[in-house]
Amino acid sequence: MKTKFLLNPGTGWCGTTPFYYTLRDAKFCHAGYKKEFHYLQMMHINQDGFTDWMINRYTHPKRPDFRTGEPPEITAEYDKDHYQALLEPEHSFDKYISHMKYMKDKFPEYEAVCDFSNHNIALPEEFLTAHAKALAPHFDVRVTILVADPIFRYYHELGGVINQYHHSGKHKRKKMNMIQTNEDMLYQHYVRTKQQHKLFRWCCERSRFSTNCYYEDNIAKFRRSYGNKNVLVVEMEKFWNSSYHNESFDRLSQFLDYEIKPEHLYPNQYMSEDKNIEGLRDQNTEFEPLTEEIYEFGKRYL
Repeated sequence: MKTKFLLNPGTGWCGTTPFYYTLRDAKFCHAGYKKEFHYLQMMHINQDGFTDWMINRYTHPKRPDFRTGEPPEITAEYDKDHYQALLEPEHSFDKYISHMKYMKDKFPEYEAVCDFSNHNIALPEEFLTAHAKALAPHFDVRVTILVADPIFRYYHELGGVINQYHHSGKHKRKKMNMIQTNEDMLYQHYVRTKQQHKLFRWCCERSRFSTNCYYEDNIAKFRRSYGNKNVLVVEMEKFWNSSYHNESFDRLSQFLDYEIKPEHLYPNQYMSEDKNIEGLRDQNTEFEPLTEEIYEFGKRYL
């Protein structure tokens, strides 16, 4: 029997971190040292600077984690030499598959291995199709994609840009600078000054939307690459609403062929009055309230 493999490519700012914690606490899967592996992004970009960033990320264990503010836990699979060899060129699906088998060996009590890298949502279809074909002989692949109110989600994505700029440290900002190049000076000004309302308006008026915003296209792309029956869409607002728990958890458990219970549910700051939940500093993304006026403005564009 093939090992289960869960690919959760996003959508960012839809509660992917507490969703991962939920599955981890249910003993379904464990991502290891970092929630987001980023190997496929590194492989696709194939740039020396990004590879160096990745090696640095995995070989300096005292650097605080963005989500917790603390140095990452040294997990069962962590070995600096393993990650050094894994992340050095040449990058390949074979190395990725070998690592996932290594993860299963190191976390035998978990049902599946996983990749929770949110950037995977933006990978081109031909790359994803090649990835699916490479995995097929080795793993039973399932894909979960989280979605949320598109206006709420994009507002918090831009808050995430502000959050990372101000609170992530030089290492994280180095990655941001590699990805977000040639940004308008006014955009940068709004990020630096934490003017989330103006940043949201500026981006909407110029149709400056990330790949994350195109739910239908993204879901269709993953269904074509991995198979329609192997993709499950999870609505954030329902998953963290107790009124929908029977429906949501039964559906997820059936899809994963593994029981996930409401008592496994990790809280989600986006769906809670508590805005200081442990391990969710990546959800500190509302620097100015999402007012009714801003929400109605967003409806014109999203």
